[in-house]
Amino acid sequence: MSGDHCLQRSGLALKPLVYKHTHRGPLQDDWTPVGGLTVVLSEQGVAPQSVFEQGVTVGKIATAQCAPGVELRHLRYFLALYEELHFGRAATRLQMAQPPLSQSIRKLEEALGVRLFHRTSRTVAPTEAGRVFAEHVRPLLASFEAAVADTKQAGGTTSQLRIGCVPDVPIERLLKFIELMRVANPGVQTQVTQLLAREQVSRLQEGTLEYGIFHHAEDHDGIELVPLFFGEQLAAFLPKNHRLAAHDSLGPDDLEEEDLAIFSRANDPALHDLLLASIEEAGYRFRSVRDAGCFTARDVMLAVASGLGVAFRPFSFKDASDAGSLVSRRPISPPIEMPETVIAWASNAPRKLRSITESVRAVADLLRQTADDAF
Repeated sequence: MSGDHCLQRSGLALKPLVYKHTHRGPLQDDWTPVGGLTVVLSEQGVAPQSVFEQGVTVGKIATAQCAPGVELRHLRYFLALYEELHFGRAATRLQMAQPPLSQSIRKLEEALGVRLFHRTSRTVAPTEAGRVFAEHVRPLLASFEAAVADTKQAGGTTSQLRIGCVPDVPIERLLKFIELMRVANPGVQTQVTQLLAREQVSRLQEGTLEYGIFHHAEDHDGIELVPLFFGEQLAAFLPKNHRLAAHDSLGPDDLEEEDLAIFSRANDPALHDLLLASIEEAGYRFRSVRDAGCFTARDVMLAVASGLGVAFRPFSFKDASDAGSLVSRRPISPPIEMPETVIAWASNAPRKLRSITESVRAVADLLRQTADDAF
């Protein structure tokens, strides 16, 4: 079994490769580019071969040629440690013992030929290579999970709603939404995947995502949406030892000689431009605007802690990451708010989703009515 597939991801364009298929067991198949490296796809309880039989292309699952021996479980282990920055917590999250996790991370580093983490007896921090790897691994795993969900749904094995959510929505808000959706739609399972807004919109339009949750920075063709959560207030984040950390709150005069660190515009151009415009309209001026090249709470905290600049991000960011202990958070005056968070779906969504979409509207309305009490 073989086929030609062009793998493209984040500017990487690899020539079409011919894959040789080798079945290694009920739960694992190898797809080996002729004359190339082995891409091993395995997931407990899922036969990757069935994914290909459903017509999902390799480009949806593997975004680059993997080093020999790198498996999906290694990527999951890496991402858990990257997000937890603590071997014990990552092992608990993965429901495994700590020694096997440490061994797997070492094997992954050996396979890649780079160090992904700086380790001491007390701390774990990603290297620059680790941060770059995380940017690729997160969407790769999300694509694989979407492929598995598509396959199961095509086979009629489950009724599952695929929901995308931007990484900076507070977990308490997201869990409340999921809880209310389950009450309104018993028997319907939800699968939530962290995705940036542009990826969500693309998947909604393709029909590979039922609902998306993101900040409303622009409208999109063929997409309907309703407000879900009010916009969070922004706060200033700065290094622990920064001179401004002694202030109770910060204003434009305090920050005019500072550099502003903001997530890369490529991640979400509309939100990036909207936030910069809001900051300027509120009277804030900075010495320069620096690209932090990141989006998640942990990445932003690490960029600030490393001295890249002061960041304006949602107030809850510090609580969303252990890396928040590395920075100081201060209120800003005059205040600035994030745009409201919306839930979106495709205008041409299947008829079978109409009743669920009505419950989405009702849940969204309830959450906004009770926002002051719930959050």
